[in-house]
Amino acid sequence: MINRAIITALSFITFWGSAQEEKIIVIDRGDRGRMKRPKEQKLVEAESLIKFSPLQMVMGEVNFGYEKRINELSSIEFELGPTLSEVGLTVTDNHYGTDPFGNTTNRATRAGLFGSVGFRFYPMDNTLVLNKFYVSPVFKYRLYNFFVEDYSDNLARVKGSENQAMFTFNFGYQKWLSDHFSLDMFGGMGLCFESHKDFNMVALYDGNTGLYNYSWQENVYSGVRLAFTAGVKIGIGQ
Repeated sequence: MINRAIITALSFITFWGSAQEEKIIVIDRGDRGRMKRPKEQKLVEAESLIKFSPLQMVMGEVNFGYEKRINELSSIEFELGPTLSEVGLTVTDNHYGTDPFGNTTNRATRAGLFGSVGFRFYPMDNTLVLNKFYVSPVFKYRLYNFFVEDYSDNLARVKGSENQAMFTFNFGYQKWLSDHFSLDMFGGMGLCFESHKDFNMVALYDGNTGLYNYSWQENVYSGVRLAFTAGVKIGIGQ
């Protein structure tokens, strides 16, 4: 009897321990312990893109672009459009000027143009060209035109200009939000050669007539500076 009672007790303890262990295992395998897999980014096998850069309007550019696939790792991109001076960051310190006699001059908007070409390399493995990270050397030419006017009407207005030739090295990331819609974010830096022609009004006193003779004095500047670029391009692919 005693042996049977001992065997029965040991069997009950073993069964209870097994049940408790199994219960713990079931809890550890619950949904709360599962790791969610990261959502894979959409890749689109496109041949070309038509783009618009809205933020470039801050620089007086109406910027349209076209990117075309060359091979499995690279593409070429062109940009072209008009420029408008005295808009956004193109407004300079001498937008308005006053000579010592109180005559005020003004710089007025006039249309220009710009164009650029860039080679893009998409170095990431297991991806498609026109998708994800890229590096891109870009050459860009930009021309701003403007008028310089005399508010006192002593002089006829004259034409000024600013020429910029830039080489920048850009880094960017192109993400597809749908099969035909992309978002291209980029930034970079480089060098810019610029030449600038502006005018200011001068007045010379004529002792014979007792009057002032007014004329435009041309100011020319040229030099090299650092150039920075950044923006977002909205693309429609096919």
